[in-house]
Amino acid sequence: MPDRTHRLAAWLTKTASPVLRRGGRTFFDLEISGADHIPSEGGFVVAANHLSHIDPVVVTMSIGREVRYIALDELFGSGAVFDAVTLFFGAIPTNRDGAPLGALKEAIRHIHDGGVVGLFPEGRRVAYWGESAPKRGAAWLAWMTGAPLLPVTVHGTHRTLSPATQEEVGRPSLRVWVDSPLEWDEYAVFEDPLGAMIEQWHDRVGNHLAPWWPK
Repeated sequence: MPDRTHRLAAWLTKTASPVLRRGGRTFFDLEISGADHIPSEGGFVVAANHLSHIDPVVVTMSIGREVRYIALDELFGSGAVFDAVTLFFGAIPTNRDGAPLGALKEAIRHIHDGGVVGLFPEGRRVAYWGESAPKRGAAWLAWMTGAPLLPVTVHGTHRTLSPATQEEVGRPSLRVWVDSPLEWDEYAVFEDPLGAMIEQWHDRVGNHLAPWWPK
């Protein structure tokens, strides 16, 4: 992405987020808890559960900073407008089947430059929490950069543009929880630090979602 386009996208995100949050509270009954845990500066990794196509918008709106998501390239090609908007706001395309070296290098560079990279550890949209075991990509990115991993939980988006609703558009009540960042050095002592870190992410998200999706 050209620097000028990247700066414009970041400025639009920062400027529009407060307005979108106010609109979201009215239209979607949006409630955000734990916003004080969001780092105001510096690079970090955002890891959120994934229930709907609108999750990236909801997470970015809640964070209030530009978030560049690592997105599977299979999402692109269905519509020129979708592709243009997604790339304008910094999506980092990657291939599910190949080695995503280019995407990972770009993500690492962006975090080192003080940016935010978002991932959905479940790897795809799911119909309910617990359907897919989390992958380690977010923990790996935190390890490679030394950046904190910020757990974000989203509830309510499964009611619109999700596998559970057969892609129907609804007006859900949304809840977002932002937990305290997971710091890499706290997991370095574990025999499997990546596994321990992503397990902690899974536990944090699961604690919020347990009332709706009990085991």
